[in-house]
Amino acid sequence: MPNKENLIDPIDASFDELVGAVLRSDSPNPEPPVMPDHADLIRQLTTPAGWGVSVNDIATQVGKRMDAEHYDPAVMENNAKLKSLGVTLAPLSDFADVHLPSMFTRIWAQDSAYGLPYLNATDLMSYFALGVPAQERYLSLASNVKMDPLIVKKEMILITCSGTLGRVFDVPAALDGWAGTHDIVRITPHKPELKGFLRAYLASSFAQVQILSHTHGGQIDHITGDQVASCLVPQLDSETILRISKLATKADKMRSNGVKQMNDVLSDLAGVINDD
Repeated sequence: MPNKENLIDPIDASFDELVGAVLRSDSPNPEPPVMPDHADLIRQLTTPAGWGVSVNDIATQVGKRMDAEHYDPAVMENNAKLKSLGVTLAPLSDFADVHLPSMFTRIWAQDSAYGLPYLNATDLMSYFALGVPAQERYLSLASNVKMDPLIVKKEMILITCSGTLGRVFDVPAALDGWAGTHDIVRITPHKPELKGFLRAYLASSFAQVQILSHTHGGQIDHITGDQVASCLVPQLDSETILRISKLATKADKMRSNGVKQMNDVLSDLAGVINDD
């Protein structure tokens, strides 16, 4: 028989109440934080913005382009900004002759006695950076191609149209009369006083957006002379055009002087090294 003194008095409570008493805490657990719904943010980050283009916009395009990039809203916004100037917009071809030579087979000559000094887009970028073309080459006078359309002249503006697109250059006196690659668009303003203005405008974002919107090609990007010629140019008043032209011409002359000085430095350096 168990000892009655060791018996525990029965607890007057249900089993559920006992479990609740054991699990209960003096300070209740805080409610779990509500996780924010990131669905909208994820959707914005992973879903590109869309835009619509009317069939009429496509049909009235000269090239009847079907690629979406050609109708990028940035292009439309750019054109709207130009139109908001309240001036007439006219294609570049109304201000200048735009020419892109056809492809041709190059035959190299040993020196200037048998050919014309030759430059491509890389040579242009090298010249304006270091004062000398990337390499010395001569296009043979015996090449089966008409030379005159290839020659670049100091009254021209040049735009690269293959690979690296839209780079704008003037033609300094040092490159006047050189034969150029077919991958450079030649632009000859109808009036000399337009050169500085057109040179500055074609390098601006307003023109670049238009020019680069025509980009096409499989592995190598291209634009054509006709596409460059279609770039819309604002017909500003003559006073503004002249002021911009003077500033651009002054800048080009300063850069040409800098290029010449760099060329002199490189020549002096080569002389010192060769003497040693």
